[in-house]
This record gives sequence, C-alpha cells and structure tokens, in this order.
Amino acid sequence: MRLSLKTKVTVFITVTVLVISIVSTIFFTTAHKKSIEREIMARGRTLSEALSRAVDEGLAAENLDFIKNVEDIVHTKDVILAQIFTDIWLPIDAFPLEQFEMLPDPKAKEHFQTDLESFYLKETDWFDFYAPVFFHRIADRHAELQRSDTNQFLIGFVRVRISAAQVKQEISGTLRKNILLSLFLTAISVFAINAFIRRYVLKPLMNLQTSISRHKQGQLPETVPIQSTDEIGQLASEFNAMTVAIREREERIAEEKERLAVTLRSIGDAVIVTDVHGMITMLNRVAEQHTGWSAEDAAGKPLAEVLHIINEKTRERCENPVAKVLETGLIEGLANHTALIRRDGSEIIIEDSAAPISDRSSKIMGVVLVFRDMTERKRMEEELLKAEKLQSVGLLAGGIAHDFNNLLTSIVGNVSMAKMFIHDRSKVLERLTDAEAATKRATDLTYQLLTFAKGGSPIKKISSIVDIIKESAGFTLSGTNVASEFIIPMTPWTVDVDTGQMSQVFNNLIINALHAMPDGGKIEFTITNVALSSDEIPALHEGTYVKVSLRDTGTGIAREHLPRIFDPYFTTKQKGSGLGLASAYSIVKNHDGHISVESLLGRGTTFHIFLPASPGIVGSILSAENNIAKGSGRILVMDDEKLIQDVAGQMLRSLGYEVELVKDGSEAIERYQKAFEAHIPFDVVIMDLTIPGGMGGKEAIKKLRSFDPNIRAIVSSGYSNDPIMAEYAKYGFRGVVIKPYNLGTFSKAVREVMKG
Repeated sequence: MRLSLKTKVTVFITVTVLVISIVSTIFFTTAHKKSIEREIMARGRTLSEALSRAVDEGLAAENLDFIKNVEDIVHTKDVILAQIFTDIWLPIDAFPLEQFEMLPDPKAKEHFQTDLESFYLKETDWFDFYAPVFFHRIADRHAELQRSDTNQFLIGFVRVRISAAQVKQEISGTLRKNILLSLFLTAISVFAINAFIRRYVLKPLMNLQTSISRHKQGQLPETVPIQSTDEIGQLASEFNAMTVAIREREERIAEEKERLAVTLRSIGDAVIVTDVHGMITMLNRVAEQHTGWSAEDAAGKPLAEVLHIINEKTRERCENPVAKVLETGLIEGLANHTALIRRDGSEIIIEDSAAPISDRSSKIMGVVLVFRDMTERKRMEEELLKAEKLQSVGLLAGGIAHDFNNLLTSIVGNVSMAKMFIHDRSKVLERLTDAEAATKRATDLTYQLLTFAKGGSPIKKISSIVDIIKESAGFTLSGTNVASEFIIPMTPWTVDVDTGQMSQVFNNLIINALHAMPDGGKIEFTITNVALSSDEIPALHEGTYVKVSLRDTGTGIAREHLPRIFDPYFTTKQKGSGLGLASAYSIVKNHDGHISVESLLGRGTTFHIFLPASPGIVGSILSAENNIAKGSGRILVMDDEKLIQDVAGQMLRSLGYEVELVKDGSEAIERYQKAFEAHIPFDVVIMDLTIPGGMGGKEAIKKLRSFDPNIRAIVSSGYSNDPIMAEYAKYGFRGVVIKPYNLGTFSKAVREVMKG
C-alpha cells in the first residue's frame, strides 16, 4: 500500500512522540522508584541502627521486658517485622511475635562473618535491614566508638523488614499519572507538531508536488505561494524562479518553433527531414507540392518511397542521398539531370543537397534534404541557349544575307525589267519568269538568314491572324494530298504583326508538316483567345494572347530531337537548310510571342504559338504589287552599291522618272539643297538606311528635314533591325521599300509616296 507523505509524517510524529513519552515515563518512574527506594533504605538503615542501640543493654542483661520496650521504635505501618538475634543468630524476640521463628537470611550471616557494617536485602515485597548490636563498657553509651575499639563487644543482631507495598503503590500511582500525562502531552504534541508541519512543511510540499505533477503533464501552473523564509520557503522561491524560467523558455521555444514552422512553410525550396534510419519526420508545404505526398501520409515512411528520383537521361534510379549522408557524415548533392517522379506519376527536374543534422556532441540525429523544381529554369536556360545560338549565327548570316540581298536586288530588278521588253509568248519570257521565281526563292532564303541577324525587326500592323494562316495554308497546300481544317471556337482577337514574317512562320510549319506526311493527312489549326498569368508561361508576360495550335497527323519527332528542332541548321531531312523552324522561332520571339512543340513518334506533332493580342481595325494583307504604274518627276536615289544604283536608275527611268544617283548621305544632302535652291526640287528621295563608312539615311533625313520639312523620302534596306524600318514615319520618311525589290513593288512604293 502506498502511503502519502502526510500519512507518513503523521505516523512518524506519533510514533516518535509516543516513544519519547514512553521512554521519559519509564525514566521518570524508574528515577522515582529509585528515589523512594533510597528513602526506604535510609529509613530502614536508621531504624535498624536505632533498634540496635535501643536493645543493646537489654540484650546484654538478657532482660526481655526491657527489650520489648522498644516496640514503639519499629511500630509503624510499613514495618512488618522486627527481630532480635543473639550473636550466634538465635532469635530472642520478634515483632509481631508470630514471626519469632523466622530465620535470618543466609546472605546476612555470610556478610557479618567478614563485615560488621549494616546490611540490607531487597526482595519483591519487602526490604530487610540488618544491623549488629554492640555492648559498651563506658558509661557514655551514646558516644560514637569505632568497631575496632576494645571497649565494645558484638552481642547480637537486629532485623527490620519494611514492606514494599507502599513503594509499589506510589510507583503505580506515579506510573499512571505519568502515562496519562504522557498520553495527554503526546496527543497535544502530535496535534501541534502535525499542525505545524502541515502548515509549514506539508502544505508547501504538497503545493510543490501539485505543481510538479502539472509540469509533468505539460502544464505550466502559477507560482507556488511562499509562506516562510526558511529552507522550504527558499525551495518554493527557487521553484517559482524555475517555473518562471521554464515558462519563459517554453514561450521562447514555442515562438522559435512557430517561427521555424512559418519559415519552413514560407521557404521557396522543398524541405524533407528524416531520422537516422531514413524515415521521414517532416515535409514542408513546397515538398508536399513537389512530391504529391501530404506531410501526414509521408510521416514514418522511407525516403525512397516518397522521393522517387531517377536520372533524366538514363532513366535509372538515383542513389538515396540520405543514405550517403548517413554513411559519410558529409553534405551530398544530387547529380545533374535528376528527375523526381511525383506521386501521380508526373515528372519534374530537381536539384538538391542533403546535410546531416547533428547535436552538440556532433552525433548525427537525422538528415535534412533541400531541393527545388528546376523544370522551368531548365526550359528558360534552353531558351536562352537557343537565343545565344541564334545571335551567334545571326552575326554570320546577317553579313552574308546583306551582300546577297544586294545582288538579288540587281538580279530581280533586271529580270523584271527584261520581261517588259519580251513578247508574252516568247520562250525567253518563260525562262525569265522561271529565273524570277528562282530569285524569289532565293529572296525567301535571304529573309530567313536575316531573321537570325540583328536585322529583321518586324514592320507591324494590325492584322487578322486567321487571314494570314488561311493564305499561307492555301498557297502551300495547293496541289498536295494534305487537307487543312480550322477550329475557331470564338472570334479571334487581332494581332500587331509583320504579315510577311508571320506568313513565313506558318509557311515553314506547314512545309514541315507536309514532309512528315508523305502519304497525305490533315493539318488542324486551332485558334483561341487566352489570358495568361505572370507565371503560367515563364517566357511570356501576363496579358492577353492569341494562341494558334497547328497539329499534323505525321510521323512525329523523336524524343531526343525535340530539344534541338529550333537550333539553326539542325535537320533530320535529306533536303533542307535547317533554317525553317529556327527562323519561325526567331520571328515569333521578335513579336514578343512564344512557340513550343509537343510530339510523339507515330502520333503526329503539335506546335503552339502565342502572339500578343492587339485590338484594332484589321487591314488587308498586302501582297506584292504586280501592276506596274508609270509616272513622272525627279527622284534622287542614294545607295553605296553600284549595282543597286544601276538597277534602281534603270527601273525608275523605265517608269518615266528623271533620276539622279548618289552614293552616301552627304552627297545626297548637297545635291538636294542645290536642286531645292534652284527651284527644281526632287519629288522623291530614296535612301539606303546603312552606308558603310558614310552617312546613312537616318542621319541624312534629319538634315534634309531641317530646311525642307515637307520632303518626301523612302527608306530602303535589306531588312535591318533598325526600328526605322518598322516605324519609318516616326523618323520623317513617307514610305519603305525592302530589298530585293522588283519593278512592281518599286513602282507601287514611289507612286504611293508621290500621291501622299
């Protein structure tokens, strides 16, 4: 049975007080008994010696009557026997007389054989006192004589027996009083001590015990009341200080725990914590999103079950990073190309590091794994790499295309002029027409090359993407065994694009689809309006877009080729320049759009194009003007290429214009000023935008407008990146003509400027 401290203390105090009371009662009773016995022995010795002196003369004279006269000496209530013996222990007289024959104790005889001093014996019910009787010869019998004195002689012995009943009675009474007093004092002491201990010892201790129990249960009680300044009070004070310290520490720990939880919830990286056995103990919110496991479901499971990581390239399972950390005790990182297979089977690219969690003694307590989703970053890096490739190729392509473009301008111009002088049915006209078609294809190739160069800024206008796609599809699919289908669930928004460049994009995509379907098939165009959030597609800003999805039913693209299909000069075809998709990518990017691809071998390919929506009035798509319009007037042509000067001059003269040719901006300004001052001004000035080593059209137009704000100028270039080609009116030009140009486009541009 378990006893409480209160019960133990009460029992201990009661037993202690009782023991003390019993011991003290016994001690005092024994002391009192000894005191009474000492009184009795002193009295008995006195009575026996007095009786000895009283009977010495009568005993010597053998006068029994005289002896009996001493009855009054011993006749008291506690003297129960008085005897007189001769020196040879023969009884002579006794009181009471009935006990006359009672023999002396042998011990008394033995004592007086060697010693004549008084002697006493203690029995249970009485005390016997023996004294010798001497006869004195001198008269002064009351004088004190030594036993060795020759004047005294031993003549007998006396015995006085005193009853012990009075002693027992007194002792018994004293014992009863002591016992009652002890019990009373014990009860009072137990009550007083118990009350004192309960108030000043047990109560504080019980309060401490209650507080400790609440501490054990995880509660933090109020402080214990301090009732004294003694050791218990000091203990309570120390306990209160400890309670306050624990409460403050618990509050700090709770704050730190909450701060840690908030930090883990807020951190952008995924965090997984395991114990030393590799079992998961915690996941933060990002880790739940990346793995597809909730913290409750993942708790207690092996890391390998939740974090299923493989090599993206080989598809082999990666080594468990936690096992490596526990083995080496060092920080470990994942290898490149690590993919995480989520709980739903989807896959993301991750990078991470695992580090040991150690206590103060450097003992490993677990492992923390931190990783992040690198899928979008990898896509952006791939996009950046593509852009860098395009930029490096563009430096080369721009130079080649610029020079080639000038040559084409001369060829196209001369061919178009030659056709004017040939009869319609002539074989030469047929050949010239074929040559013109070949130069047009060369021009398309030049445009594709210029797309990679810094040149190629789109000349935009509000257009209908549906009209552009239908025109491209109708032209490219004409005469093929591939059909087109348009899915347009809503009226598409308009777009602000360069119609020529955008036609080139869809021409290239449709041609690729044709090559993927040699046995025929279908190309499906889906055009929808979409609103994108800021993080939906990393390459695009938040806003509204027109999405065009072009899906074919061809052979598809192999998985390993998908990352490279937009690279310049990459192709899997026996015939092809490898510039079609690269130029499409560059054009869409220059329009602040985005292009992506999805494909499976044997199931076809889908391209997705996003173009920023731009509300406005849709204009018709301008095609090359084939009708040649003649006119009259003075035209100044500025170009550094002699071939361009010659062909431009011949084309304009054939149209009826008066032409003067200059090679740079300085000469053009000088010639224009002279004509202006001579009142024979030029009606139109055609200026090349870029003149190597000289003043180009951009600088020249500023100075020309300074003295003739009404000047009518046309900017000409081989598709430069300069914003003047796209926003020519902003810089003071009235029109634009792109190299290479034929007679029809050239005459149309001049006619429109002269009319304006």
